[in-house]
Amino acid sequence: MKVIEGLEKLQRLGTSVITIGNFDGVHIGHRKIIEEARKKAEELNATFVVLTFDPHPLFVLKPENINGLITPLPVKKRILEEMGVDVLVVLKFDETLRDSQPEVFFRKVLIDRIGVSAVILGSDFRFGKDQKGNVELVETLSKKYGVFFKKIDPVTIDGEKVGSNKIRKLLLDGEIRRANELLGRPFTIVGKVVYGAGIGKKIGFPTANLAFLENQILPKNGVYVTETEFQGNYLPSVTNIGFKPTFNYNRICLETHILGFNQDIYGMELEVRFYERIRDEQKFDSVEGLKTAIAEDISKARAFLSRLQANALFTKSTISRSIPI
Repeated sequence: MKVIEGLEKLQRLGTSVITIGNFDGVHIGHRKIIEEARKKAEELNATFVVLTFDPHPLFVLKPENINGLITPLPVKKRILEEMGVDVLVVLKFDETLRDSQPEVFFRKVLIDRIGVSAVILGSDFRFGKDQKGNVELVETLSKKYGVFFKKIDPVTIDGEKVGSNKIRKLLLDGEIRRANELLGRPFTIVGKVVYGAGIGKKIGFPTANLAFLENQILPKNGVYVTETEFQGNYLPSVTNIGFKPTFNYNRICLETHILGFNQDIYGMELEVRFYERIRDEQKFDSVEGLKTAIAEDISKARAFLSRLQANALFTKSTISRSIPI
């Protein structure tokens, strides 16, 4: 997949099919849109283009309404590549782009710069000044410029529309199973292993402390059943998110204990996939009490992952095995 970052680097691609969106999470609703665009590109023997924005527009328009990203840009790039995207265009979202006139953007960027032959959009797509660039306008402009247009209806589950805002709320509430259902894959955090206080190793449960990607949303503090990818293999693990209250930490940490694993992995990038929330993070009166709780967490994680494997609830993650941060 070719990645073009910035409007100034855009060059005419010729016959191409494009879909546009933030696609945070690349959830099952996004996948429906992207798959339709991919099929159209195959039909036309065209270049399959996805146009997205960085930062997420909400960070500019309504920063109080976003608590972080489900898929920071490096993760989103890998997912889109594995979905068969030929060219990913990343435009910086700023005041200039926010205030652009929809028809001017459509003509100058999509028609003149890229040379699109088809546009596939989700039904709630908006862009341009005062967000006047809705799908109805894009359909009108597509007819004007001789471009194929198709609107994709949202995906609903139990009568509720699947959306990134809903998934973010589920994550913040610790409802991992439901979030995974809407994502169509396990929620994933990618980070680099950094040095911590070494407490886990001292008490017999060594952990990998992850420096996660910027703007990454974190699930509700607590202990989770996870799998951690190492050299292409998914290993059972238990992951804690929080402030380690037993030891009076004052900053949030993400640390994962890989079961039966004790290798030096400092500086490596790990992918942690979340499946189930076991319990709240809690302060213990003694280290022995903490150790007993961790042993119980591990037992629950083993049982859950055994059932998961038996039932084949999820396929392998679509996220690449190595994502630089």
